[in-house]
Amino acid sequence: MAQERLGALGYLGLVKETVAGTALTPTDYIPLIDETLVTNINMGTSEVAVGQRYKDYASFAGVRDHLGDITTVFEPNTAGKLFDMLLTQGSPTGAGPYTHPFTLGLSNSYTLDVNAGGDIVFRFFGAQAEEISPVFAGDEIQAKLKISALGSFSVRTLSGIPTGTGPYTMVFDATYDAAPTTGLVVGDLIRVTKAAGTTIDCTVATVVGGTSITTTTDVTSAALGDFVSLRPATPSYTNLQRLLWPTTQFCFGATATAALAAAQTRLERGSTWAIINSFESNKGAQRSGSYDPASLPRTTGQITAKLKMFFDSPSQVAKFLSKTNQALVIRHFSSTGYEVRITIDQFNYKTGGKPLVKAKEILYHEFDLVPVYNVTNTEAFSVTVLSALPTI
Repeated sequence: MAQERLGALGYLGLVKETVAGTALTPTDYIPLIDETLVTNINMGTSEVAVGQRYKDYASFAGVRDHLGDITTVFEPNTAGKLFDMLLTQGSPTGAGPYTHPFTLGLSNSYTLDVNAGGDIVFRFFGAQAEEISPVFAGDEIQAKLKISALGSFSVRTLSGIPTGTGPYTMVFDATYDAAPTTGLVVGDLIRVTKAAGTTIDCTVATVVGGTSITTTTDVTSAALGDFVSLRPATPSYTNLQRLLWPTTQFCFGATATAALAAAQTRLERGSTWAIINSFESNKGAQRSGSYDPASLPRTTGQITAKLKMFFDSPSQVAKFLSKTNQALVIRHFSSTGYEVRITIDQFNYKTGGKPLVKAKEILYHEFDLVPVYNVTNTEAFSVTVLSALPTI
């Protein structure tokens, strides 16, 4: 009998890849709020003259893409891994907390495992982020990332009865891909689901030639057409206290150094930011020779921000009209003092020259910021994560 699945039983696992696009088994886990990651096979159809009126004569698989969004808990240990998928990581310093700097440039790639409600795991490898932004859910800050990947592994079909005796060999059907085992790793937990719905749990012992795997578990009761999928691991977490709106500070100054040393300016809800490190295409480079993208080339990056503050001084209007250069440091703290720090080296106000009057409401200034490249600092923005992890 079919069984409904509860999303709360799932998880998000991840691990930094040694070689971009070569999957590894995740070792870290992040509390997952929601996700939309999916593999699109981009089915095409052909219309030809064959003596009949039906529009679509045949279908064929196109170049795949693997993308979507993930929203997770935003806390310093997690944040370092998320920014590592988006930006260039510098050398860490300090101890307790450890300081991890990030700047605009090429990022590391990750393998992501999404457990769908406790039964099947969907793996995306060669995953990188194109954008990260905070989601304010009441007083809690969550992190939303736009993700693209180079490939995925979910369910494959057996092309025949497994053979051998310890190890046992399972050959996969190559309908999905000429190398259907791509994305599996030695030591992966897998599950064989037979036609009757019964299952055999086993572990990958070896991956052979891109088309088959071996296992020490007796799987010879499986048959042609049975399914093989990744099965869930047991997640463990090393998360700190999450970042909150009440412990967030906005600090302004003439320079980034001055802003970091400045007292906070208390802003209104609705103030936010986003960091973008653009791909040439979020679908990846769709080159010849494979159904999967070849790489995820990056182009330019930027940071955007919106600020909302109550109107009390002509200086805010003057800064808008005169295009006064300012710096801003946004400091998201956990209750234990760890921090995610967003530094905008130089910006002007694009909008917000006048507060809008409503008779029964407080007057607020709402500004869209235009951060620009700071020649002195040789950057436009940077991110600093102070966490309990010595390495990311």
